[in-house]
Amino acid sequence: MLERRTLFLLVAFFLTGCPGQADASSFTYRLRKPQNNQEFSTLHSMPDGALLVVTKQIEQPKQIWTLRRIAAWDTSQPLEDELDVDVGPNDESLGWSLQEDRWDRNDQLLMDPGGNYLVVRLSQNADIGNASPPRESPKPLSVLNIIDLHGFKLLSRVVLTDPLLAAGDMGFSPSGAFVVTGLQEYKSATIDGKVTITGQYAVETLTLPGLKPETVCNYTIINNLWMAETASTPEEKACGPKLAPLGFSSLDDVHKTLNFLGRLTYIADYSRRVPPQSPWGCSFEDLSGNLKYELFDCDQSRVQLTFLSWYRGLRVFKLENGTQIMDLKLPHRPQFSGVLATSREVTYVVLLRDGAELEGYRVP
Repeated sequence: MLERRTLFLLVAFFLTGCPGQADASSFTYRLRKPQNNQEFSTLHSMPDGALLVVTKQIEQPKQIWTLRRIAAWDTSQPLEDELDVDVGPNDESLGWSLQEDRWDRNDQLLMDPGGNYLVVRLSQNADIGNASPPRESPKPLSVLNIIDLHGFKLLSRVVLTDPLLAAGDMGFSPSGAFVVTGLQEYKSATIDGKVTITGQYAVETLTLPGLKPETVCNYTIINNLWMAETASTPEEKACGPKLAPLGFSSLDDVHKTLNFLGRLTYIADYSRRVPPQSPWGCSFEDLSGNLKYELFDCDQSRVQLTFLSWYRGLRVFKLENGTQIMDLKLPHRPQFSGVLATSREVTYVVLLRDGAELEGYRVP
């Protein structure tokens, strides 16, 4: 009798589901053209409040990406625009089964905080271009698609082979300037029988859509090329005042804004009060634009009693005190890409389900 009662309770618990599964969505919207089974899509929030869906091919040819901008997404009549861009031949590796495409968050989608431009960038061999000592081949190459966000139309497509432009860290500054920073050239010299490699670095602004460069500052680094963000020499320190009109306080600030690893440091600075997440599979997903909330995606979550309970646990924390305020538990099988997005001063967790449908959950 006790065994039957135990089995009944286990089955009842399993069928009832995890706490939080009953969270009702605030809105849903189905894309006019959902992804097919040879594609995968990720969701992004834009500075002007719109959402951006990026759809890529899983197999070759991968050069055409489809962009969908969705405005008024929390209303009964969302506005959807579509644009295809040619990023060039590539062998980009995609974790399509879980829609984990971490690199395109900032490194590939360069968003103007003023809402005027979107620059889609795909770089090849950028790590080789920054190697020390430099390798002879292959050379770095970068393709930029420059998009006017007011009309959501392509202004120009540019192929870059200049070492700084093709392999440097690129993006928009807080003031809205389009900036590139990185290595311009190497020089080597033998002193007392030892070979010294010196890297010449620069910070430049580029006009849009013409990409006319203007140097903001130059500096050199000997040997420790990876420490470009540390202002330790007089010429590096001299960059500080020159960077101020761009909204940067230092080269370290530039690094945290434009460099992938630098942004991890930036995120960690805001996440200090949020406790480490468990169990396995938890990863940072997004910071809200107002820097009030942080979103975690906890995939492959946990075993409950004797049953495997597979789901996506999307957790939201207040950054000011690290308090968890949401824990959405959603079925594991569909593919999800999630962001924190704000409309009319209300913040939502917005999910893209299977590259086909948006779901929004209001943050309390």
